[in-house]
Amino acid sequence: MATYEDVVNLALRRSLFYPASEIYANAPAGFYDYGPFGTTIRRKIVELWRKELIQKEDMLEVDGAVIMPEDVFKASGHLTNFNDPITQCSKCKTIHRADKLLEETTKKPYKEAAPVEELTAALREHKLKCPKCKGDLSDVRQFNMMVKAEVGISTKSACYLRPETCQTIFVDWSRLVRTMRVKFPKGVSQVGKSFRNEISPRQTLIRQVEFSQMETEVFFDPEQINEMEKWDEVKGYPLRIMKTGSDKVEYISAERLVKDKTVTGKLIAYYLARTQQLFEKYGIPTEKMRFRQLDDKERAFYAKEAWDFEVETSLGWVELTANNYRTDYDLKGHMEASKKDLNFTTPEGRKFIPHVWEISMGLDRIFYVILELSYRKQGDREWLSLPTALAPIQAGIFPLMANEKSKELVKKAKEIHKDLSCFEVMYDETGGIGKRYARLDEIGVPYCITVDFDSIQNNDATIRTRDTAEQKRIKIADLKNELYKLITGG
Repeated sequence: MATYEDVVNLALRRSLFYPASEIYANAPAGFYDYGPFGTTIRRKIVELWRKELIQKEDMLEVDGAVIMPEDVFKASGHLTNFNDPITQCSKCKTIHRADKLLEETTKKPYKEAAPVEELTAALREHKLKCPKCKGDLSDVRQFNMMVKAEVGISTKSACYLRPETCQTIFVDWSRLVRTMRVKFPKGVSQVGKSFRNEISPRQTLIRQVEFSQMETEVFFDPEQINEMEKWDEVKGYPLRIMKTGSDKVEYISAERLVKDKTVTGKLIAYYLARTQQLFEKYGIPTEKMRFRQLDDKERAFYAKEAWDFEVETSLGWVELTANNYRTDYDLKGHMEASKKDLNFTTPEGRKFIPHVWEISMGLDRIFYVILELSYRKQGDREWLSLPTALAPIQAGIFPLMANEKSKELVKKAKEIHKDLSCFEVMYDETGGIGKRYARLDEIGVPYCITVDFDSIQNNDATIRTRDTAEQKRIKIADLKNELYKLITGG
């Protein structure tokens, strides 16, 4: 099994991701850059999300501003409710997340929404000290994670960097209804940056100050929560479910979740199924997944029902997607604050505020988890067994060697590279053939095509498969069809 250190070392070695502004000693923690191949893998994660959710579910996609006025977050409740529990060392003044400190020390889960008195009592019960200097810790208090931004020159407007991408969707809703011929249920999605003033950013991409989300808000008529056109496609599909109060994960069909009233309605079970199916396409083994039902204390302040989609890693269970039934909380709040009518009117004249089912995915966390669960090691050989759809390059093309004696090999390999330019391919002639294989294995490239001296005589080349390292010879004239079949599974 891969370790966190394995993944980070590989990521740094191949510049998949690395600390932002790293040449400066005073660069703040919680910010990361993606290198060329990491950027491509990340983009393909987004493309698969677009294909499987936005396109197949006929959703709308928007791209909202990162900075929003203070009034938006007053209406949404973030200025009063978006808090983390913190404790400060009396000696070195370091601030710690109280719930995380307790979890790391006791190996038991603690809820960030727990009352500060309860967390303070737990600190005292376990006699916890500052991990850095062993100083005494203060009583726990709440800290708002919003990042403030002032906009304007002579007259400054109080604004904030958005802490989640969904508020854009809510404030855009009335315009979308007027211009996009909305029919329920209607998903509205966006991918973009969010910012949270994390107390202790840690574990690279897992907990950052600046991070990216793939957000979907499904607007629907609450009276039609059990009317799903494509219900038959998922009703028998088994989901990995861990109910509140249980430590056991069960396979439960979407239909059974509805019949047992484990979920509020078919719409919720439907989108839980679509979420799990997307992660299967990301290459996550089903047995590593679970939807964990949140109880009253764990749910966000706006949620009537909530399921965290989590994946088991070397760091434990990592939350990748928050699935929340937000009811009409957000639209009602924005309607009251903005004095704009956000009711939806049916053709029959019935007016109501739509309800919302949220599917909020952490793109950076998903990126990390995909790397860890695709990491393989055998002896000295390391590689990423990425799904072909996520590989940054589909094939590498090499001449066996590149020197004065092998000009024909170089010429033939470059001809093949040009002929296969309809695919995502790269040409490489530097270093020994083993090192070239290793470089592409480590970034998850599924196939390598090698031109050797027999290729000149027989007009063929060798295709090597990443996961097995097996090789077979293919006529150069057939390479395009063969590579297409390998990539598409045809």
